[in-house]
Amino acid sequence: MAYYPMQRQMTPLAEFWCERLLPVQGEVLVHVGDLVEAGDVVAAGQLPGKLQVVDVSRALGVGRDSIVKYLRKAIGDPVQAHEVLAERKTMFGWGQRTCRAPVTGLVLAVRAGRVLIEAEATALELQARIRGQVAKVIDGRGAVISSVGAVVQGSWYSGDAAVGRIEIATEDPGAPLHTQLLDESCAGSLLVAGRLTSEGVLRLAADRGVEGMIAGSVDASMRELLCSLPYPILIMEGFGALPMCREAFSLLHACAECEAMIHSVAGCHTSPGRPEVLVPLEGAKSLPAEPLPAPRQLEVGMRVRGLRAPHLGAMGTVMDLPSAPQMVESGARMPVAKVLLDDGDSVWIPWANLELRHDRSI
Repeated sequence: MAYYPMQRQMTPLAEFWCERLLPVQGEVLVHVGDLVEAGDVVAAGQLPGKLQVVDVSRALGVGRDSIVKYLRKAIGDPVQAHEVLAERKTMFGWGQRTCRAPVTGLVLAVRAGRVLIEAEATALELQARIRGQVAKVIDGRGAVISSVGAVVQGSWYSGDAAVGRIEIATEDPGAPLHTQLLDESCAGSLLVAGRLTSEGVLRLAADRGVEGMIAGSVDASMRELLCSLPYPILIMEGFGALPMCREAFSLLHACAECEAMIHSVAGCHTSPGRPEVLVPLEGAKSLPAEPLPAPRQLEVGMRVRGLRAPHLGAMGTVMDLPSAPQMVESGARMPVAKVLLDDGDSVWIPWANLELRHDRSI
């Protein structure tokens, strides 16, 4: 039977695209064929303000059918934040109770002792986020931007997309990130490190203005902290004490000081299902893009990488593929491959625990 192991894209030259859409109807500012930079605005619009209900009756201490005579604003009137909406004299005219608007906006309705205010709209500008060329325009919503460059896919991601220059913090793919490696030069960067082992380092990185972080692994106990940080983190290998795959580390090292984007799978696509680092190349549209390889059946001679312990992260070459399922340590019978690891060991690994690389060794 055909089996398609997970394929992690890790190539210095691939075509990718990014869909940038407004959440509401607006104006698209680019055309098909336009070249854009990451910070260029491709679409703009107005985000409708939230509706605010103000309980005037309770604030003034009057019946719900009696507030009309105390109102200072009518339906359709604009109102400023903290401006008086209604006012009532008390204590024979010696005192007063007031009700103020919580936001700047427009009075929409008055009903049952309450005033409905629509907050003013918020201007929204949508940036390209990647350098590339506008491949498609979606009327009133945004554009699809295509580019060519380096692609590195990881296994876990926290937060929103981020754009910055790639900065290598550790020279070894298994080295932990320490506080002494963080200084003011980290501001605006996507920091690359072998492992994340300290909560203090992660908090200091936020103070230093880091835009995002790319690491081989992190302790599982820090997951909640990662999700609360003001910048996103892309984990290449997973949770634990795992070094970053040398192929990925070398490719990121080669892209040092280049502008890049990290993101989860929403909106940007090379191979769905994995978070990615995208590094557009200068003059990308003049370079020939290598098409992304289609899923292939596992074959002898293919390069693979282990996805589970005890061979997690190990690289090797498929040497044999038995036709019948074999018994594994868990007691289950499943398809396995004999893999010659790069360290010289020959091991049997279930197909489901292998990641297919795109190169062949024999």
